Amino acid sequence: MLNDPVESVWTDVGDAEVQPPEWLVENILPVGLTLLTGPPKSYKSAVELALIMSVSGIENSVLPAELSKVSRTGRVLALSMEAEAGVLRHTAKEGFGIDIPNDGRFRACNDPWRFRLDNPADMRELLEWAETLDADLLAIDPLRNTHSIDENDSGGMIQMLQPLQHWATVKRKSALMVHHTRKLNDDKDGGKRLASSNDIRGTSALLGMADASLSITAKNNSGLIHIDALFKRGEAWQRTIQLGIWGKTGVESIDAQTKMVFELMQTGLAQTAILAAMKISKAEYLKAVAELKRLGALTGDGLPTSQGRTLVESAVRKYASST
Repeated sequence: MLNDPVESVWTDVGDAEVQPPEWLVENILPVGLTLLTGPPKSYKSAVELALIMSVSGIENSVLPAELSKVSRTGRVLALSMEAEAGVLRHTAKEGFGIDIPNDGRFRACNDPWRFRLDNPADMRELLEWAETLDADLLAIDPLRNTHSIDENDSGGMIQMLQPLQHWATVKRKSALMVHHTRKLNDDKDGGKRLASSNDIRGTSALLGMADASLSITAKNNSGLIHIDALFKRGEAWQRTIQLGIWGKTGVESIDAQTKMVFELMQTGLAQTAILAAMKISKAEYLKAVAELKRLGALTGDGLPTSQGRTLVESAVRKYASST
């Protein structure tokens, strides 16, 4: 109504309280909608389960520690069309070495097919359950199985997901949706091309609605993956990670170039000397330094740590070209 006070309808942006990005899991799972995408058998569900466990306060080392820091813990509800509750528990127990506690923090729907997200009544009921159980995260795996809309229908997909987007935005919650990419062709060198947000299957409106896109490519059959992360509010990143599954350690993987940078830094060489010796750019050097700091091999000031050599040796990528 035009007779409403201006302030009740319009906010002076210059007078608004600054709102920095909010994360459920720092630097990987923000408040809002997150798309977790990739080709089949690319460990999407393993990453999804790791994020679910982190949000629900279940300590795990599937992802590196830097990607397992939670801003707050809460309940999680999962619509899992491809894994029943018992399957999820088995995966966590046998694959991750963790038994999920039976205290209501992580619930999977007994009949996920009852919620058709393109049916407004079903969407309302789902969000009512989220409100009743005070869920901080809704996980949907895979999105394609929850509706009958043409994935290229931008209007239909937006209309279907807007209630979910509204719930997450207004309530400061998160929705994590597993989705597939288009078929990835081989790159020009004959290897497998890495998935990115440009490969999300269906309408580009999906990416437009998303607050985050996590595109995953499997690098081998032992849990070595590449994640291409793109955020609406936050710095994009790409990392190769060895998942902590089936007895392995969850750690960011580094290549031989990053290892060489560390070894030369240990000798006391300055940045300019390392660039000249290795014939690399400053950008490549800084990327290696950032990886080494996240790994814990370098201090915040860029000095090698006492455990740096051990950390580097255990993180060197042994299967970088495997598919």
